[in-house]
Amino acid sequence: MRSATGDRLRGSAGLRFWWRTFEEVQELFAEGHGEEGGPDDPLPVKTYRGLPRYVLPEPARRIGDARWSFAAFRAAHPQGAPAPGVLDRHALSALLYWTYGVGRIELGPHAVWPYHRMVASARCFHPVELYVWLARPAGELPAGCYHYHPAHHAVTLLREGGVPDAVRIGAGVRAETGLLVASAWFRKTAFRYRDYAYRLCAQEAGMTVGNALLTGAALGLRARVHHRFDDAVVNRALGLDGREETAFAVLDLAPAPSPAPALALAEEGAPVAAAAPQQQFAPSDFPDIRPVHVETSRTSDGAWSGLTALDLAARLAGPGAPVDPDDFRLPVEAPGPDGVLGLTGPEPGAGGVEPGAGGMEPGAGGMEPGAGGVELTAALRARDSGGRMFLPDARPVAFARLASALRYALEPVPSDHAEVPCRPLVAAHVLVLGADGASPGLYRLAAGEGPPALVRLPARDWRAVVGMLCDRTPAVNTAKAGAVVFLTADRLAGDRWFGARGYRVLHQEAGIVAQRVSVLAAAAGLSARITNGYHDGMVRDLIGLDAAQVPVFTLIVGRRRPTAQYEPELIW
Repeated sequence: MRSATGDRLRGSAGLRFWWRTFEEVQELFAEGHGEEGGPDDPLPVKTYRGLPRYVLPEPARRIGDARWSFAAFRAAHPQGAPAPGVLDRHALSALLYWTYGVGRIELGPHAVWPYHRMVASARCFHPVELYVWLARPAGELPAGCYHYHPAHHAVTLLREGGVPDAVRIGAGVRAETGLLVASAWFRKTAFRYRDYAYRLCAQEAGMTVGNALLTGAALGLRARVHHRFDDAVVNRALGLDGREETAFAVLDLAPAPSPAPALALAEEGAPVAAAAPQQQFAPSDFPDIRPVHVETSRTSDGAWSGLTALDLAARLAGPGAPVDPDDFRLPVEAPGPDGVLGLTGPEPGAGGVEPGAGGMEPGAGGMEPGAGGVELTAALRARDSGGRMFLPDARPVAFARLASALRYALEPVPSDHAEVPCRPLVAAHVLVLGADGASPGLYRLAAGEGPPALVRLPARDWRAVVGMLCDRTPAVNTAKAGAVVFLTADRLAGDRWFGARGYRVLHQEAGIVAQRVSVLAAAAGLSARITNGYHDGMVRDLIGLDAAQVPVFTLIVGRRRPTAQYEPELIW
């Protein structure tokens, strides 16, 4: 019998899809999967034909500290912030490569998913595509819209000319320096996962956006995330059909503000006067383009018709009204008997280190003061998911390492949710299993209410959830992990503010946080394995959530053991 709560949670197209991919996910999987590993697989990299291609210069091996995108870190190091950046060829090369480039390749007879990029991806399908629109020329690259080809580290020119006014207005952007657009090419994941692919695409889009924020800030670029924009205009501008592939997020790029105190307000996202538009196309002269790219998969998209229907229902005609982040806030529980564990202990100052140096070396005693900073490129090189079979080292993880991975997780994000950066529209809970200096148990990650901290929640029996995670995801021995991070979102609030678009917006918000945790965990010598293999009801009961709150991400955090996998880094 259907309950009143269940009827309420299936009252719209977006909420019905939430229900189908969480409460009814086993029934969804029972409908069948596509096969992978054959000649009908989509290409792992989108490749255009017959268009100008520009090979980018070698990306810089060091670009700056991984923490410059966090306001709390900038406030603590006002004199060391990167100078305002310019998106020239070298900066463009670094931005694209360290955001979504191929970082390592797995070799050997068991390398089923060989190409590893800077963000985690289900089975390394990498359904996100990156486009960059230069507002002005960058060396021999004319102003225009480009697609990034990570395998060749090159860009393909799709449309020449600065950012059109139609795009500026439709996306609500200034495009002072340019735009970075993350799209979802559904087929690359849906050929295998069918309708469930929508969740995976939205998660990966969020992680890619989160990585772009980290990389852009290290390069002296400010990026503001736009989730709500005129889909028809942006897709037309990029030459996307809006069905097989559609834009998911638009990042407005500009030089980072000067660290001078007089500009501190602008740095925190206060409204600033719009720059004079550099119009290249009048809206009436905004031609349609249909660039040809290589297609290998012939599976009918009718196999994932539910995904398509939701995405079409999520279309918008332009930016929306600001949201109230408090609508997404969980009730605050009183701390348990173990109280509060602060996350603001010693960490490296601003700067950067070579891979393996100082506090970056896995196995060292954590990131100590004076270790020379946290070089973003070293952290991205080190980031991994623990291997195909993640059996974490059973030794307890130093709490300082865990604190380093978590302290900035819920820092405000510059986005179109509000005029000024606001906290991500998700909540985080941490199940500590094996960490020196912290009792095992469930904690709430508190941020925005003072210094970041883990607040112990009372009376939680978490053993059944650990057993469930081991059963649901046998490739990960969760019982040996240092901690499990649960990211939750309020699907009712998302549907109220964003309609059917709420599904992908909240998954993207969680993806931004997940990428922060993954990268900073790597900097502390830890691996973070993202998994969707959990029973959401059991996790909800453990945390004490009502039915509106959904655990949308789970990260298993621990120290990776040596494995037989051979994954050499790409050496330029």
